[in-house]
Amino acid sequence: MLNKLLVRINNINELSYLKEKGINNFLFPLDGFSIGYNTFEIEQIKDLDVNIYLLVNRVFDNDTLNNWNNIKEKLIFVKGIFFEDIAVYMTTKNIPLIWNTSHAVISTNSINYWLSLVDSACLSNELTKEEIINIINNVNKEIVLPIYGKNMAMYSRRSLISNYEKHKGITLNDHNLTPDNKITFKEVENDYGTVFFADTPFNYINILKDINDAKIKLYYFDLAGITPEEMFKILNGKEVSCDNRFLEHKTIYKLEAKKWLNYYHLQVTKKKCV
Repeated sequence: MLNKLLVRINNINELSYLKEKGINNFLFPLDGFSIGYNTFEIEQIKDLDVNIYLLVNRVFDNDTLNNWNNIKEKLIFVKGIFFEDIAVYMTTKNIPLIWNTSHAVISTNSINYWLSLVDSACLSNELTKEEIINIINNVNKEIVLPIYGKNMAMYSRRSLISNYEKHKGITLNDHNLTPDNKITFKEVENDYGTVFFADTPFNYINILKDINDAKIKLYYFDLAGITPEEMFKILNGKEVSCDNRFLEHKTIYKLEAKKWLNYYHLQVTKKKCV
């Protein structure tokens, strides 16, 4: 399995240990084109002796598209780009592309449509075990299966944290929210907007024995709040606190939390906050 493991690292210092352990596929959020994660500049990664994949998960505007067009020819060294905005697909033809639109990669029909256009797709983390197995068994190409990480619940182009602080006249110290006393969300804001992550990770490693490995291009493991050493313990069966509600319940289960997030979004985007 290690030869198919794709790991998002938090810093370059983690790379040597993971390479020694047999990991050779790495996902790097690209500086200026990614939100929610530590990012990397092209110069930092272009000469690394590993399989380099890029995470490009920003919503593009005209300026972002112009910047992308200026740098995309420099990216021929990468093995693939995980993209969200369709502008990447429309403008990038010489690099393998992996469809990675949040909350949308959930249907066999839509996945197979995109697989006719791009090299692969990364499943969303909002599917039951039965749905995952069914999709994997019926896709036309190999796809990427996330097996550990934290769900991104929402992404807004607005500066929700700073707007909320300005509107309420307060300072949010830890940027953790628990709207229903069950799910805690971690907020991350930068110049490109705000994202909400579920603070407890999902862990799908236990279902891998039921997955058709021949249909898997990569198993995606996100080092979200853990070290590479801890990753191997989890891969070897260590029990950790996790939230697999989507794996065990249909997606409608999450609507109450989404309702609260939408309310929060409205509160901090009123006219007086802009």
